[in-house]
Amino acid sequence: MGTEVAVVRSTAEVDREEWDALVPRAQVYLSHDWLRAVEECFGFELVLFLLRDGERAVAAVQGLLVRDPDAFPYHDPTGALFGDYEIDHLTRALARDRSPQESAEAAALLAAVVRTEAGHTRAAGYPALVMTSPYGYASGVLTLPGIDRRAAIGELLAGVQEFCRDEAIPSQSFLWESGADGDLHRALADHGYLEFLSDLEYDLDTGPCTSLEEYLGTLERKRRNVARAEIRKFAEGGMRVERITDPDPAVIARCAELSEGQQKKYGLPVDRASMERLFTALLGAPRLSPALYVVHREETAGADFGGFLLCLEADGVLHPKFLGFDDAAVGATYSYFNLVFYHLVELAVGGGSHRIAYGMGSADAKRLRGCRPTAVRGWIRFSSPAAQRRIEPYVAVFDCLKKQLLGNQDGRVLR
Repeated sequence: MGTEVAVVRSTAEVDREEWDALVPRAQVYLSHDWLRAVEECFGFELVLFLLRDGERAVAAVQGLLVRDPDAFPYHDPTGALFGDYEIDHLTRALARDRSPQESAEAAALLAAVVRTEAGHTRAAGYPALVMTSPYGYASGVLTLPGIDRRAAIGELLAGVQEFCRDEAIPSQSFLWESGADGDLHRALADHGYLEFLSDLEYDLDTGPCTSLEEYLGTLERKRRNVARAEIRKFAEGGMRVERITDPDPAVIARCAELSEGQQKKYGLPVDRASMERLFTALLGAPRLSPALYVVHREETAGADFGGFLLCLEADGVLHPKFLGFDDAAVGATYSYFNLVFYHLVELAVGGGSHRIAYGMGSADAKRLRGCRPTAVRGWIRFSSPAAQRRIEPYVAVFDCLKKQLLGNQDGRVLR
């Protein structure tokens, strides 16, 4: 009968059981429940490519149509290659091993190149098809066990290119691809995608530990003493963590308010009403094993809390995803570290989880508490040969500088 690529323009049009049969158990951000929730709550334009063998989907990849490069900085190629966060990284990389004058000259040259190339990419690259999970920052091709994975990836990438040609979409990218997926890497290179280091993501392996004290014992002595002081000050401040199993609308609204504050810290666009809808949807998706934890003082209850964490769980992996804290409410009690790190470690070792996936960002806080980094790669391709040739040298320099800056964080150079 042979295989063919089917294009679907909404998660609602794909059977959940069929899609989730392709998704690795630990990958919550590519699950049907996650994609459906973010699509409906934020109005994202998802495009799903399914490789069908008869009536059965044997492989798939999800994409996001990005029409406005300013809509969300981590969902589009311009943000990934030219965003303020990225340019700050590159500027710090240029400053390493250079005199102040050399560093300033190199930074000025970088700024000029970025202004030119970012403007060109905006003009030549949109609308863009980004193969990523919105808000989940996960990219990858899904396949059933036992099939020819490399052939399936090749068919899907060919289907993506045909769709972009038919729809006049000038760029395709995988912005947040992690893992040692050699088949995908070879296929992307064969199809003309340019590779670059996006960032590092951090995991904490709790497998060997059976208690919080054992985990603390794995830390360097000075850091262990600091962690114990943070735990003590949290208790002395009259703070406690509570899991809320059936949150009412006031609790969810407070979580959205705190999340909004967290987003604003990083200059990200926020939509409190959409966050409320998303939290409600995720808490109503049992397959994601959602858990809502709040931090408040002993004498308070209900929606009167100063911090929250919405955590998902799959296949022994905890995914702390959404959080927010009111500094005035929690004070100097180290509530962030107690909820996001020490409480989660206790949950992991007590409940059988073996890993906490902390994702990207806040590198120092994560490394100092025992997390180890792995590379997250980006891949980009322009349909126009001229646009591809123009962006190629910038991507090469970008990749080199990101590796220079990030490559030694775990004692080895990223290749």
